[in-house]
Amino acid sequence: MSDFATLSLDGSGLSRLPRVRAAKRAEDYLERFDATTLWLDAVWHDGAVILICPRLNNLDRTVARARFTLDGTEVRPRFKRYYRHTLIRLPASAQPERVAVEIGDWRGETPVNGHDSTLDGRNVLMTLSRDNHPDWIEDWARFHIAHHGADAVLFVDNGSETWGVDQIRPALERAGFAQIIILSTSLRYGPRGLPPFINAELFLQTGVLNALQFRFLQGARAVLNCDVDELVMTPGRTVFDAAVQSRAGFVHFPGRWVHPAPEAEGWSWHARHSHRDEPVKTCPPKWCVVPGGPLRGYQWRAHELERLPFARRFQLDNAWFYHCRNITNGWKSLKRTQVRGDTVPDPGLQEGLAAAGLPQRSA
Repeated sequence: MSDFATLSLDGSGLSRLPRVRAAKRAEDYLERFDATTLWLDAVWHDGAVILICPRLNNLDRTVARARFTLDGTEVRPRFKRYYRHTLIRLPASAQPERVAVEIGDWRGETPVNGHDSTLDGRNVLMTLSRDNHPDWIEDWARFHIAHHGADAVLFVDNGSETWGVDQIRPALERAGFAQIIILSTSLRYGPRGLPPFINAELFLQTGVLNALQFRFLQGARAVLNCDVDELVMTPGRTVFDAAVQSRAGFVHFPGRWVHPAPEAEGWSWHARHSHRDEPVKTCPPKWCVVPGGPLRGYQWRAHELERLPFARRFQLDNAWFYHCRNITNGWKSLKRTQVRGDTVPDPGLQEGLAAAGLPQRSA
């Protein structure tokens, strides 16, 4: 199931090959690798149909020689290549219904999505998630509504098998959003490589972020990119206001790992994460952006805007996010559920959780 205009190479005889050599791949690399998606989504935006593709790798030259048509009319593509994805731009003065590609004797086509204005003017919380418990989703949402005034959520479910859309939507409704959009895709998230290629071919998240940017978020007031196990803190202001008031319309901030109390047992939820490492252990930053602001031409990635120069100048003072270590189901093959015994209380975290009114839950 997919709410994206996704085209697979099935039946073409073509497949994407990893660019990470075998010696730098984890054991299950090929099982997790997306070899068959040509494009994740097709979106009409700013006078063109944009095809958001996983990085083409060995397919680059073949696709560059392909024939592209919009509603049967041939158009000349323009390619822009990034670290984990490629954009193919097809000029179109009006939104077409269909886009097609021909490579040799093979032909594939999909619909073309247009702009959805539902989230215009909203403070949007955005995430990609798989099989996260509805209670975790609700508490994550409540926290960002309480502390930041998030009034809309754009939630992409990546093929959940246990907790799907029928459980996700009620959780987000209970949290109190004014607008909720939930999309689904079953594409592979991607494999983990060995250093220095740990994240080199995690295609899905980057593709999803940029498809959402083009389709839903051009008119949003500001957008916070934040996972279900992350809680953003910007004391004295909201993260959305901070982004809007910044000169660039963009801020980023580091993460801090936090844990349940050493004596904690059983199932974990956000409100049980009351302790931190000593000294603090940090993790890569997250960000909030004004999509229509000065940096609107940049591509989005999980921890940064791609190719943004002098990124450090955009770091927001007195801002961070708490990364809750035991809010996980291992969907990215991370084993981190053991409660640590060498942590210390974090009063600021405890106050933030209490101020958001997150309930003490049971399994």
